[in-house]
Amino acid sequence: MARVEQSYSAHTKAMNAKGVFTSAEIPYVVFEAADEDAALTAVLAAAPSSYGVLPLESVEIDSRENDATYKVNAVYKKETASSDDDDDDDPESTVSFDCGGGSKRMTHSLKQTRAFGTKDAGGAIGWNGKSGSEMEIAGVDIPTAQLRETYTRVMRLSRITTGFKRNVAGLVGKVNSGGFKGWSAGEVMFLGMSYSSPAKSSTKVTVTFNFAIQPNESGANVGGKSVSKKGFEYVWALSKTSAESGVPKAEVEAVYVDQVCEYASFSALGL
Repeated sequence: MARVEQSYSAHTKAMNAKGVFTSAEIPYVVFEAADEDAALTAVLAAAPSSYGVLPLESVEIDSRENDATYKVNAVYKKETASSDDDDDDDPESTVSFDCGGGSKRMTHSLKQTRAFGTKDAGGAIGWNGKSGSEMEIAGVDIPTAQLRETYTRVMRLSRITTGFKRNVAGLVGKVNSGGFKGWSAGEVMFLGMSYSSPAKSSTKVTVTFNFAIQPNESGANVGGKSVSKKGFEYVWALSKTSAESGVPKAEVEAVYVDQVCEYASFSALGL
């Protein structure tokens, strides 16, 4: 079970011109946490529901110290009915979706017909007809859908700390370990975030978060073999040659499913 301890090394508060506290961040250290979600859940359970007059607004990952230790901030903020208060983030994010054309490489066909000749390519596309170490399969690029989602969120510039940026950078190129915005685990890759504003005069900025989508497959056909794969896993086949009545024949010897991207929780993005 995760163990939570309050830290006093980075305790921060904010007060307005009237002398009223408007926000506070209380740092915690979580030990023996299975993952980021477990660390956040542990702090949410341990942190008081209020800090003075400030209610608990959120708990956020600040940094990961090692495989099982996390720094987590409990954020307290003054509630206000005013929608234009600079201390509040926009309560909702907006989303846009794009499905465009791309390409993927196939080394083995879904169905192959030998129109002429005696050599059996066994579904291999662009086989050079040779065997053993000289065997080569060129493959072919085919059109495929490329899905992208973009989320925008209005955030206080003061919340986009170096620690937050470091956490975001650490998630780039990683794939969702759990469900995210209606997509199943393994289907969403985080591509990065961006924003721009005058560095000195702005208190709020519109932050853009970009994601690539690749649906999971339960019956992908590779060389006549049916395999299941998560969206960003890579499937490939190993081919060999044999001979029937002295005529070379290519055939699939094995099919492999490789995890090539790390999995992570996207909860630190606050979407």
